[in-house]
Amino acid sequence: MTQRPLPSLPDPDRFGGPGWLARSGGVMSGSECARGLAIASRQQVQNLWQRIVPFLHRPGRVDDLPPVPDSKLVKLAEEAALSQSPALLGHGYRAAIFARALAHIDGHKPDPELLHICGLLHDVGLMQDIAGEDFTLRSAAAARRCACDAHEPEAVGDHLADAIIVHTTIGVTPERDGVLGAYTQYGAMVDLTGLRLAHLPKDFVAGVLRQHPRGPFKAELIRRLEKEARAVPGGRFAFATRVGFGLAVKQAPFPS
Repeated sequence: MTQRPLPSLPDPDRFGGPGWLARSGGVMSGSECARGLAIASRQQVQNLWQRIVPFLHRPGRVDDLPPVPDSKLVKLAEEAALSQSPALLGHGYRAAIFARALAHIDGHKPDPELLHICGLLHDVGLMQDIAGEDFTLRSAAAARRCACDAHEPEAVGDHLADAIIVHTTIGVTPERDGVLGAYTQYGAMVDLTGLRLAHLPKDFVAGVLRQHPRGPFKAELIRRLEKEARAVPGGRFAFATRVGFGLAVKQAPFPS
């Protein structure tokens, strides 16, 4: 078991955190929706601008990206990730790699092991849809089980769960939501919509896609997005469908 320094956990009661989810059932308030709509609009413009003028965004260096340790915790997470469909499994690996790369480019130093695990397992809960239950609870529970089975301190499971629960929340930041939660979302968004794709070297991205092919990822993700939106009306995925997230996925700069 690796002894690791862990930062303080973010406020669990913040918008999108575990306390908020327990209190609200994942249903966004009117003010949260209004704020989210403004953020979503800015992100759409940002994504479009990066794709129109990619030459204005110099890719960062990732040749010295810290490796993921070959630990018991990682092995257990990779085994747990196999419960996903091939398309979601590939997304998990790509999101994990992109998350670590963006954090490295931005000068953050998250625990590479924990960020890798968040990427692998963030969507594992989407393999089911349960009425009234936000899927991130199931993803977080899977990560907690891995930490427990690896005999990690309880705090490791707390950090994994917090990051996975908050990752679908629009407007996350490292300062408020922690580096793990923020970059789990950022890595996933590269693969989902192409947001911040211009910040990664093209040959690096091409290598990730060769290693973890996309397959019919867009079609499956949109189908599962719609099922989750029906399972939790007023939840974060229901909000995402209303503000055009499905269209953004379809228009991502990847063929499938």
